[in-house]
Amino acid sequence: MKINNKKRVSYHVGVQLVVLALLLLSISVLRYLGYTYFIGIFFLTAFLVLVYGFLKNQFIFEYENSGQVISIKSYRWISSGKKFPVFEMPQKKIVRIEIQERTFRKYLIILFSNSSGKVLRRNIDITFCSEDEIQLLFEDIANNLVKEKSGTYFL
Repeated sequence: MKINNKKRVSYHVGVQLVVLALLLLSISVLRYLGYTYFIGIFFLTAFLVLVYGFLKNQFIFEYENSGQVISIKSYRWISSGKKFPVFEMPQKKIVRIEIQERTFRKYLIILFSNSSGKVLRRNIDITFCSEDEIQLLFEDIANNLVKEKSGTYFL
């Protein structure tokens, strides 16, 4: 199963670029016409759109489950598609997963066992994923967790 937010992030970035272009065009027209008081308002609005775009919709998240290995990649929209694995692990090593919400961030927390049997924790930022994508991600990983001998999931 594959889950990614590439189309949604690309759409949002495109809309933000169009809004920025319109705001900058408005600033130049207002400056040409001599309305210097309104330039500050349009400049502040353009700056806020830039900050919002930088903070909100910049990361593309990709999840892939090939049946044996779970792979999660995250990269910036501007990075020209350079993908860096954030997490790659065989399914049988994953012990527990949970989703934790903090102030303005959401994290997928994965507990997994290493080769010596020690349980390690990995926090993966999933803030830029929609609720549907987060639900699909959680369900897919949870369905593939290793079962205990009693037959219940180790969640």
